[in-house]
Amino acid sequence: MINGLFQTLAGFLGTISFAILFEVPRRYYVHCGVIGACGWFIYLVIMHFWVAPVAATFIASLVLIYLSREASFALKAPVTIFLICGIFCLVPGVGIYNFTYNFFIGDSIKAAQIGIQVLKIAIAIAVGITVGYELSPKFFYSYHKMKKIQYHE
Repeated sequence: MINGLFQTLAGFLGTISFAILFEVPRRYYVHCGVIGACGWFIYLVIMHFWVAPVAATFIASLVLIYLSREASFALKAPVTIFLICGIFCLVPGVGIYNFTYNFFIGDSIKAAQIGIQVLKIAIAIAVGITVGYELSPKFFYSYHKMKKIQYHE
């Protein structure tokens, strides 16, 4: 439990660090951090109950694109600001490192196994983002329209 909270906090701070590195406007730092932390939290929850990294990455990517599109509409900012920073936590950096390491030390079998897993995760991220982008804008904007209608009554 504590480890998961620590990892979520690390995801929040790591996403903000990535936002700073990519020169995202300051007013979006917290939003980027929350989106990244939510994506990582979803990943951790799925991995806790159902150890399937590819499926967990896919579902977390769907959550990230949804939150990014909502933030984009609510804050009147490009969706890529939130998505690129938020996806940072899901990128299989350690897997890429291990693949490269094993490849260069000559352990081709282990490198191939890790490389296939990394490729699956990368495809899961891409497919999750694509599916999220293909959803109708009405799916995202209807909530905000309902809030406007309630305030105007």
